[in-house]
Parts: sequence; C-alpha cells; structure tokens
Amino acid sequence: MKLSKRIGFIAVLILLVLGSVWANGASEKSTGNSVSKDEEVQLMYWSHYGQSPAFVQAFADSVNLAAKNLGYTNVTCKAEVIEYSNYEAKYITGFASNNGPDFFLARPGDWALDGGKNPIALPLDEKAAKAWDDALSSVFFNDGYFNGVRYGFPSEGGSIQMLYINTDAMKDAGLDPENDLPETLNELKTLAEKLTIRDSSGKIIRSGFQPRYLNGGGNIMGKFLPYFHNMGCRVLSEDLTTSTGYINGDEAVRAVSWFLDMVEKSSNLEFGSPETAFQSGQTAIINREGWFAKDTLDKAPNINFVCVPFPSDEFDLAPRSGGASWCNMVSAKTEYKDLCMEIMAELAKPEYDVTLHESAGYPPVLTATMTMENEYFGSMPYAEAVLVMSDKKPSPTYDAISSWSSISNMSGDTLATIFTGEAEVEPALDSLAVRIDQMLEQSK
Repeated sequence: MKLSKRIGFIAVLILLVLGSVWANGASEKSTGNSVSKDEEVQLMYWSHYGQSPAFVQAFADSVNLAAKNLGYTNVTCKAEVIEYSNYEAKYITGFASNNGPDFFLARPGDWALDGGKNPIALPLDEKAAKAWDDALSSVFFNDGYFNGVRYGFPSEGGSIQMLYINTDAMKDAGLDPENDLPETLNELKTLAEKLTIRDSSGKIIRSGFQPRYLNGGGNIMGKFLPYFHNMGCRVLSEDLTTSTGYINGDEAVRAVSWFLDMVEKSSNLEFGSPETAFQSGQTAIINREGWFAKDTLDKAPNINFVCVPFPSDEFDLAPRSGGASWCNMVSAKTEYKDLCMEIMAELAKPEYDVTLHESAGYPPVLTATMTMENEYFGSMPYAEAVLVMSDKKPSPTYDAISSWSSISNMSGDTLATIFTGEAEVEPALDSLAVRIDQMLEQSK
C-alpha cells in the first residue's frame, strides 16, 4: 500500500474513532454520565407536599449542598410544589412531554420502572441503595422498596402515627396530663369520652376525638390503619392476592365497629378536618404524624399539647399511617442519571437528614439522627414518642403491588360512608372486599 493511501486510511480510522467517542459522549451526556465538576447543570424536584413549601424547598437546598460537597460547583436544584389534587395526572403529563423533574416525590409502587403503575422511577444504583440500606432506621428500612428493589428513600419520618392530646382539656376534666395518658385503645376511647363536652341539648361542642373522614379515600385509610392493624387485622392476605376474609373478616368488622362507636360517642363531624379542629380547640385528641407538632406550634401557639405513643394492645405494632410511604426518587428521563444517583447516595449521610427535615420540623429517618442526643431531633415534641414506636414490630405494608393506591382510596371512601352513617359496617365491608378482589384480579 502506498504511503499516501496508508495515511488516508489511518485518517479515516481516526475520524471513525473520534466519531464513536463523540457519539458515546453525547449518549453519556443524555444519561448524565459526562457531567464535569464545573459543568453548569439545573436539576428539578417535584413534590406535592403543598402543606409545607419549606419542606419541599429543603430537598432542593439539600441537593445543592450535596452537589457542592461532591465537588460539583455549578449544579443547582430547583423545587416546585405540585398541587396534591390530581398530582398523579400532572406528573404523567410532565413526564410524557419531557418536561418532568429529575427528582420527584411519590410512591414506588405507583412509579417503579419495573412493575409500577406508571413506570418512570429508576432503581437506585448499587452505591446509593447500599448507602440508604445502611443508614435508615429499621422502622423505615422497607420504605422505598418495590419488588425487592430500592427505588428511593422515605421523604420523612412522618409515617409514624402518634396521639396529639390537648393538655388543657385534660386539666379541665380533672385529669393529670402526665399520669392519665392512654396506653391501650380502650383507654383512648375512655379518655375521648371524658374530654367530650356537650351543650344542654346534647350536641357535642368539643369533641374528645376527631377522625379523618374527608380529603380523599387514601388519606382516610391512612389514618385508620394504625387502629385496624393494632387490632390484628389486615387489608389483604399476606401474599397480597385477596381481600375477602381480611378487610371483611370477623376481626375487621369488630375493629371498624369499635372505631365507629368511638366516633359516635366522642366526635362532631361538623368540625371538619381533625387538624383544623385540634388547632382551633374544637377537639382534644387526634392521631397524626410528627410534622403536625411544629405546624401546631406555629399556627396555634395557644394550644398546649403532648405527643403520646400510639396505644398498644396485644399486637403492639409500629403505627404507620399507610400501606406505602412517600419517597424521593429519580426519573428515568433525567439527562443526569449518574449525577442524580451520586447525589442520592450522598444524601444518606446524617448531616443531610437534618437539612432535609429541620425547616419544617419533620421527623428524620436515619438511625444516627433519631436519638435524644441529636440537637434537632431531641428538641422536638414528638421525639420520645417516635423512639418508643420505632422499636415496635413493623405494621403490615401493601406497597409490593401497584394497585395499592387505588385499593387504599377505595377503602377510605367506604370508611367515610360508615363514619357518616351512610352505610352499615358489615355489608359495606363485604362489598368492599368484592371490589378489591376484582381490582387485584384485573391488575395481574
């Protein structure tokens, strides 16, 4: 081969190699593999926690701090609150139009790339998954898993339910806020009746206990499940294949009837949401997560209250608010996959557990942070109650199936009809079991 031909052949090879490198570089860029330490990158986070914009912003702030600590000098994250009403449809529209976020808050069973109802969330890579597995408190360990794969981490430790009790109401009833606190469900019912005030006509003007019966079926079900589970009941069988004999079993009928009896004797449903009723002094007891403590201190400083561990009966389970938790995840459509995964692993460190939660007063989720010695956690009104309950056996979870959100909504809507007297317990639960089983069959 002549020299000129050899030079030409070599030049073609060089161009082909360079072209391959450029192509790979473009591909890597699209998946986030080629972000340099000084490259300017704008990430986006979506969350429907509209009740606390500061909490939503805290995630972006924590990402910014994590990026800086990792050496990415020009990486920033912007947070956007997506209204909770119809948030799922808005997420779907955003992702479909490629205008969705890099990070987002949702439930893995709804969004997991492998088997989720709307497959868009990436599994965490090995490093990020291990970082969270090693750091999470045992009570939150399963949060973020779907089909045995970790897709994210729990947004906050607020899934643990506790009782909020107005201590002035206890004093008015001649009770000691330190020594007359309920430790069992029946003691709770008795206390609720004692704290209920009626006018001369018998109408309740201060409810001893206020249930959740508004704001969507899933929300109603989430606040009821701690009672249901601590009475030995389940929504679905352990293999999550059927509801008949569980949601409408004898134990379930007794549990719902017990709760209904407490509502009828101690509640005025005209007061509306339990949170508003508690902060206005219209009700003396509600069950809610830890985030409600700071919210009450900020909005209703005149309300004196104590956070009490959720009553424990023979089953003594950790009182989780639902069958699936809200988690922070990474979109499969992000242009910066590897960068996002690197940041997710970094966020598993204790320093971020505080920056993620402190602005809104939410409970953290890491073993290292959930101690009374931690300056932030130990100062919160819910600290001791959360520690007591985090040592309990875990409650049943149902988020291994993608249809759980729909089942939760359906169940809560049924409970609302029972609480408001529109339906009787046993036939309503029988009908619910049939509809849930139909949904389970359709989702196979």
